[in-house]
Amino acid sequence: MDNLHLAQLAPPHFPSGPVATAARTEGLSPTPSDAVRTFAFMANLYAQEVSGDPAASASPERVLYRLRGSNESQTYIFALIEGASPLGEVSSLGLPLIPSTGECPDYDYAGFIQLSVALLEEKETADIDFILDVGYLPLPGEPVDAETRSVATTLVNHGLELAKKLGRTTCQVSSLHSDDTAAEADPFSSAYQKAGFAIKNAERQIKIDVPEQPATVLVPAGLSTETWLDYGIPEQYLDDVIDLLTVASEDSLTGDLSVEPIKWNRSRLNEAHARLRARKAHTLMVALIDDTTYQVVSLTELGRHAGSDPEVAEWTLTVTTREHREQQLASKVKLLALTALRECWPDVERTYASIGAGDVAMNRIFDELGAQGISRSESWELRL
Repeated sequence: MDNLHLAQLAPPHFPSGPVATAARTEGLSPTPSDAVRTFAFMANLYAQEVSGDPAASASPERVLYRLRGSNESQTYIFALIEGASPLGEVSSLGLPLIPSTGECPDYDYAGFIQLSVALLEEKETADIDFILDVGYLPLPGEPVDAETRSVATTLVNHGLELAKKLGRTTCQVSSLHSDDTAAEADPFSSAYQKAGFAIKNAERQIKIDVPEQPATVLVPAGLSTETWLDYGIPEQYLDDVIDLLTVASEDSLTGDLSVEPIKWNRSRLNEAHARLRARKAHTLMVALIDDTTYQVVSLTELGRHAGSDPEVAEWTLTVTTREHREQQLASKVKLLALTALRECWPDVERTYASIGAGDVAMNRIFDELGAQGISRSESWELRL
């Protein structure tokens, strides 16, 4: 297809200084452009069709905050446009820029590329997501036609070239499909195989309904529990939580993917807290604490995103200190979190998680909580 042109979404403008303070006070934020709204709609449509769940989505506002970037990572979004190439300012990557906030011309999109690069760890890796326009998206169960394969291949080839321009030598992508189909059901799988990608890890996405009357949880003798909202962690437990966040990253089962564990410290936690406030997002942590040593021995966390379905929360981590494992503490702390959800976030009806297909212990814990499988995904990797 000769009439396809790549463009880059311009970095969003967020106010700073006194203007930013006033905007936060009044609950104001930049207005996503039609390009960002179209990107979010297309991404959400495929996720919803695969999972059969309308909550499988991300808001345009959440997309904008990812585009904003941080000291930890930077995200870029590129649009594949049918017809004439956009005119105007050119980005540092040599691509025409289109607005991510405010007014945006009415373009005819064939698809999008979202490319994220970590800035502290994994400095050689690019994490890339590809999204097709609804006109090219096959219906669930339908085969991928030649025109869709062509657009998908074009997007993947552009993604690899962009990763090279950004100095990355390893590319990681993902496929998503319904719970009862194989990886080939994703419309990009054949393009990944053609480009030389190999599957390195597999995950399943699940949901758990929050019970109206959560069961009473018997906290093991010698332990007590605490709940913390939005990183409001008491000073006496702060270092324990930071250590557990690092352990969670180190012990995460990621198959054969090239990954580096995240090393947490107080500065990094403070920066995460600042990003949380800026995004108007929220977290809920539930901890089990040893009554003798006052050590946090098990921890779980859920998150909510501004602009997303208010009935939904996501499990972001569950971790137990290595010396306290095989005592069913992870199951206990998750049950306690479901009770805390009813008290702290009464609107939440469902929780979601993505867990490694080979993580036997965590799959068992979620299954005991009544988890329902909604989709599956694979992580693919290519060394350039």
